[in-house]
Amino acid sequence: MHEYYLNLYMSAVDVERNFYSSGLRDVVTTAENGMRIQLAMRHLVPFITHNGIRGRFRLRTDANHKFISLEKIA
Repeated sequence: MHEYYLNLYMSAVDVERNFYSSGLRDVVTTAENGMRIQLAMRHLVPFITHNGIRGRFRLRTDANHKFISLEKIA
């Protein structure tokens, strides 16, 4: 299993424009260890608030880098 720590900050306007209006399905970000991470937007939906998406997250993947879980940790 692999763990990656991500800091995600997207305003509500950005979430609306990029994902609901244009239909983009993925977010590409850089983990704290420098690795580029592509994450399906459907995994972020539970964390969308009226302020957008904000916080520090832990992404867990299996040995083949397939999604296991995403949790907000700060």
